[in-house]
Amino acid sequence: MRIGIDIDHTLTDIEEELMEKAESYARQLGKNINVNRKFMIDTTNDGNIYQKMFGFNEEELKYFLGPIQESVTAKAIPRENVVEILNQLHLDGHSIYIITARDFQFHKNPYEQSKEWLKEHHIYFDQLIVNARNKGKVCAEHEIDLLIDDNARNCIEADRYGIDTILFGNKKYGHLKNYDTWIEIYEYIKKSEI
Repeated sequence: MRIGIDIDHTLTDIEEELMEKAESYARQLGKNINVNRKFMIDTTNDGNIYQKMFGFNEEELKYFLGPIQESVTAKAIPRENVVEILNQLHLDGHSIYIITARDFQFHKNPYEQSKEWLKEHHIYFDQLIVNARNKGKVCAEHEIDLLIDDNARNCIEADRYGIDTILFGNKKYGHLKNYDTWIEIYEYIKKSEI
């Protein structure tokens, strides 16, 4: 099976820290912060959620998604059991495709940054794909069988291409299959092999 996996908020748990950094940055800029995070969705997979929440203009967004976000992602640690499970999936014969929306618009070198982080944390992967804003299309092009992502939009897009999806840790979308731990994901994959 070819398994596509997102990095931020899926392999890592950085959402709260990023939101804290965004709020702090918005305060420095004198932005009016009145946010209900519960109903915010990144509809274009390009950081527009931060524009909606904090009123960042294009330059402010570039700074936030560049140096500020990169400082958080660089020191992120993998979620519990990620390393062991991806290694086991590899040993089980699956191909691991890391698929991220990190792109050159906001990051100096998203490929190298992502690759270095994956290697530093001993996370097995067969291929790394960056600049994947339309993950459904990217998954179809690479014949991905299963996409694991924290973004409902990405899962919905992949599903339109007939790709199985797991929405990681996001219960707001009850109609999508979702799990909160990598142990649950591994158990689902093992059952799918039968």
